[in-house]
Amino acid sequence: MTQSTANLDKQQDQVRHTLEDELRRVRTPEDAERIVAELERLAAGTTEQTQANAAERNPAPAGAEVARTAQIASDSGASREVEAAAVLAETAQQTAAQTAEGEAAVKGAQAALTPTRPGQTVSPPETERGAELLKEAVLHRLGPVQAFDARIFLAINRAPHPAWTDRLADLISVWTVGGWIWLGGVMIAKLLGVRGANRALVLLLPSMTAATFVVEYPVKAFFRRKRPFIDVVRALVVGKKPGSWSFPSGHTTASFACAWVLSTVWPRKAPLFFALAGTIGFSRVYVGAHYPGDVTIGAFAGMGLSELTRRATKMIMHRRGYTWL
Repeated sequence: MTQSTANLDKQQDQVRHTLEDELRRVRTPEDAERIVAELERLAAGTTEQTQANAAERNPAPAGAEVARTAQIASDSGASREVEAAAVLAETAQQTAAQTAEGEAAVKGAQAALTPTRPGQTVSPPETERGAELLKEAVLHRLGPVQAFDARIFLAINRAPHPAWTDRLADLISVWTVGGWIWLGGVMIAKLLGVRGANRALVLLLPSMTAATFVVEYPVKAFFRRKRPFIDVVRALVVGKKPGSWSFPSGHTTASFACAWVLSTVWPRKAPLFFALAGTIGFSRVYVGAHYPGDVTIGAFAGMGLSELTRRATKMIMHRRGYTWL
């Protein structure tokens, strides 16, 4: 283990232990409600981007910053609710930074705040109870659509997660970035002489590229910059990985874009294509990277953008005499 890795592990543990100390103090639903109300006050008027920038301008160790916040609140005589809210807000700010320190803060926060899975260190019962009370307080204060989205996310992530399905979901995440695995499949079909493969290849490449580019860059960048910081704090408490460019799901956008285009070439295979795309979308919720709403919007965005690109591609190719499309 390198010194850098050891330092990040130390920061992760420090974030976790500081949060666990605060969670032990959350004993009643009323405690949790007061903490969430204070969090909303602290986060008012700020965005994820501004908080991420603040954390990145001050590259102090994430664990030390979170612990220092707890110490300052304690020394000032703040109530336990105000202290817990300050620590959670500081932790959320650290997780929003796109740095190695930020990733360490994410892991430490998730270890303290998310349901325990096999193989993880078991948190003390009072810590788990505090985390559950905070989750319920956050969900109680969400709108009906957001709360429904978060509860589905929690139901999926609290279901049994065998080690083999975790590994499979992680592999799916790696293999399906950008939708290139779909393109590879069509190229293999072309080499094997499958009827329609040439047409699929010509339509798929621009459609997949356009859908992925639009969602991964202007759309995600816009929503991350505009996302209220309280959404990051809520994600932290609920258990979703915060601080990421997560709306909508890029994996799902690319997969449904590809499924849509391929279904126009091989309509009888459409159920298979969409089943594969749906599996990829579900895997993003399963691994805790996205809410179901991120995946749903990504699916519709992928299909819509790919259809627009497909039509434009056909029009351009027809004008050039390629009527076989």
